[in-house]
Amino acid sequence: MEVTYKNEILKYIDDFHGESVLWITDPSQRNMEHMTFVGGYPNEYAIYLRDLSQDEREDIYRQLKH
Repeated sequence: MEVTYKNEILKYIDDFHGESVLWITDPSQRNMEHMTFVGGYPNEYAIYLRDLSQDEREDIYRQLKH
């Protein structure tokens, strides 16, 4: 599912460890705050929800309910 975070469209998914992340949808998003390289390919970057503030997480969860 896609969500908006800091005016960017990202994919909300679980990583290979079952942890919730926001996955890039465009290579230019690699430089976003909290973005972490998570894979072997150049486009495997994600933001772990655990790294976001409570308010940011709540905003994402609201989007998922719609």
